[in-house]
Parts: sequence; structure tokens; C-alpha cells
Amino acid sequence: MGKNFINNTMNNSTYQLEFKIFFRNRAVWSGILILLISGFAGLYFGKKFIEKQEAVIEKANVLQQEKTAHNIRLHAEDLGLLLFYNKFSIAHMPSPWAAFANGQRDINPYLMSVSILGLEGQMYDTDLNNPSTLLLGNMDLAFVIIFLFPLVIIAFSYNIVSAEQESGVWGLVKSQSGLPLPIILRKFSIRMITIFAVLLILMAAAAVYLQLAVDLHFVMVLMVLSLYVLFWFALSFWVISGNKSSSYNAVTLIACWVVLNIIGPAVLNVWLTKKYPIPEAMETVIHQREGNHEKWDREKHVTMDKFYEHYPQFKKFPFPSALTFSWYWYYAMQQMGDDEAAESAGHMMKKLDDRQGFTNASAVLFPGIQTQLGLNELAGSDLQSHLNFLKALKAYHEQLRLSFYPVIFTGGTARDIDWKKLKVEHYVNPSSSRKVLQNLLVVMAFSLLLLLAGLYNFRKKLHTF
Repeated sequence: MGKNFINNTMNNSTYQLEFKIFFRNRAVWSGILILLISGFAGLYFGKKFIEKQEAVIEKANVLQQEKTAHNIRLHAEDLGLLLFYNKFSIAHMPSPWAAFANGQRDINPYLMSVSILGLEGQMYDTDLNNPSTLLLGNMDLAFVIIFLFPLVIIAFSYNIVSAEQESGVWGLVKSQSGLPLPIILRKFSIRMITIFAVLLILMAAAAVYLQLAVDLHFVMVLMVLSLYVLFWFALSFWVISGNKSSSYNAVTLIACWVVLNIIGPAVLNVWLTKKYPIPEAMETVIHQREGNHEKWDREKHVTMDKFYEHYPQFKKFPFPSALTFSWYWYYAMQQMGDDEAAESAGHMMKKLDDRQGFTNASAVLFPGIQTQLGLNELAGSDLQSHLNFLKALKAYHEQLRLSFYPVIFTGGTARDIDWKKLKVEHYVNPSSSRKVLQNLLVVMAFSLLLLLAGLYNFRKKLHTF
């Protein structure tokens, strides 16, 4: 018992000494400060980005009411003309985690305003964005952890053994402390404790600043990030196990970071674009517009027969064939344009689904992409969330049509509509974590393989250390 107490005391003293030596290096404090400052900046910019979107959504509600009131004053007696001009908005509301991981909310529209005219011609009318801004992207805490944490881990770990070997101190350290592997593991554990402490500080700050609930969702995000950090420590451990020089270790680890976080995703994106091109967006708009324009030269009953086939419930409203024009026929023509563009729209949605599936499958080789996909899914800012929003837009547009058509077809006016109920529709994407388990398992498997490979190398080359 006395011997165990002495050993524990010596181990504690050794750990304390290692901590002191580690934190005596100014570069260590520089790395920690870089992560903390960048992390706090990521929280600030991520929150500001989402607050800007929320402000736009709030303003859209006011503008929609003002525009509707203006159109009512101008066209109160002609409901068909009023609804030709009037637009109704639906907003993809950000989750509390969207400020943590902005994901694709900067490239996909989060607010769509549509009239009850043909939908397919309106779905792709989005705001113009500065391509330079899109290229740079938005800074959030997820970006800091995925791109900057590995660099600091590399800076802390690349010369754990080689620096002391090159300075001639390693022999003395090994003679006083015993076998080299426990020494190396102790040095790694100190660096891991430091990095995880920084991670926990940033996560605690995120919980307070972004008002995130500390629940199962929070735990899942923390698990995803922790495994990603462990992966980079495992990779560093494996590279160091080769017993090469400090410069070799540094170049190798930086090369891995460049390949895994920059070159690999870029190549994957080019391959994805080539494998799944999407010309259907333009084709859909063309088919929809051609479907509308050609109806002007056809007999009215041709359009109305197809419209009744789509909406049999409206057969009770007979079309006044004596008229050369009516809103009844005009909106039926718009619906037929959507129907004729439906095939192209279906192909485009399928390709987007295929893109998502291809990305998830090919990202297995890139832990950084895996982690980003997992965070985006948990934050509701991934491509699938946007596809769900487009489906909600179609359902909302259909709801508007079905509520307005009977009033238009019976000659109603603006007084027959309860406009106060028509506010900006808020779509909230349901929380999802379907692929997070896959992400966790993949990154865990890579980390375990690298750790085992590193242990094998250390034991194989034990005499050389």
C-alpha cells in the first residue's frame, strides 16, 4: 500500500511538472488564445448572421401586410387582379443551433415570396448574392472547431518526442522516467486535456450566448466535436510514431490537414457537380412558361378540361365560355403550366436527393466533412432541411390556391377574404439526427485505427526511441 502511495505521488508530481513545462511555452498560450478569440468571434458572427435573417423575416411580415393593404385599396373589386400582384411569404425559421453552424443558410433562400400564379416559375427567383462573399462563407463556431482546432493540435503535438531527441534531452528524460510509451502518452494527455478544456469553455459560452438548452441535442453536438478532436490527436499520434524529425512531422500533418479539409472537399464538390448537373432548374422554368404562353392560342375548354381533371372539386363552378377572358381560365392556365413542368421539377428534386446521398457516402473518407454534415443536420442548416422547406413551400402555395380559387370563381371581392390571417408562414424544420450516428461511428473508427497503428509503430520501434 505504501509503495502504491509513493508511485501515485511520483506520478502526480510528474504530471504537475509536465504541465508546468508545457504551459511555460509562450506558443502554447498563443494557440489557446487564438482558439478562444476565434471561437468567441465565431459565436458573435454566427449569431449576427442568424439575427440578420430573423430581422429580414420580421420585416417581411410588416411589408407583406403593407403591400396587401395597398393592393386592396387599388383592386378591392377585382380579386383576380389583386391576387395577380399580391405575394405571400413563407420563412424557413432558424433553429437555435443555426447560429452555431450556419451550414447552407447563406446559399439557400430562407424566405420565399410567391403569388398564386404558377409556382415553378417563382421558386428559383432568389436574391442576388456577392460571389466573393459566398466564396469566403460565414464564420461560426463550427468553422473554428473544424478548421482551426486541428492546426493548434498539430502545433502542440508534432514535436512531442522529436524536439527532445534533437536537443539531446530525450535520453535523460527516458532514463529518469522509464519506458518511452508512457512518457509519450502522458505528454499527449496533457495536450488533450488543454484542448478539451478550451472546447468545453467555448461550448459553455455557446450555451449561454446562443441560449442553447443543455439537453440530448447539446450532448450529441459535443460528442460529434469531441470525436473530431480525438481524430486529430490520433492522427498526430500515428505520424509521431514513425520517429521522424520535427520538420517531417509538421509537414506531414499540415499536408493531411490541407488534403482532408481543403483539397478533398474541393475535388468532391467538382466531382459532385459533374456527376449530378442540374440543368432542370432552367428547364422547369421554361416548361412552366411555355405551358402558360401556349394556352393563349388554344380553345379555353382544353385548358379547363385539364384543370377539372386536376381539381375535380371545382367542376361545380362552370366556366363562362362566352367570355374571351376570365380569371377563372387564367389561373387554370397557370396551374396547367405547373403541371407540365412537374416532370422536370421531379427530376431536379431527385438529383438534389442524389447529391445529398452521394455527399453522405463519399464523406466517409473525410472526417471534417462528416463532422460538418453532422453539425449541419443537428442545426437544421443542411441541404435536406432546405429540400424539406421547398416541399413546405409547395404545400403552402397549394393551400393558398385552394383557399382563393372558390372566391375568385364565384366573383368574390377583397371583402370576402380575411386578410388578417394571411401573415408570413413560419416553417420549422423537424429536428433530425439520422446520419449523426453514422458520422460518429465513422470518425470513431478512423480514430481507433490510427491509435492502434500508432501503438503498433511505437512497440515495433521501441528500441529506437
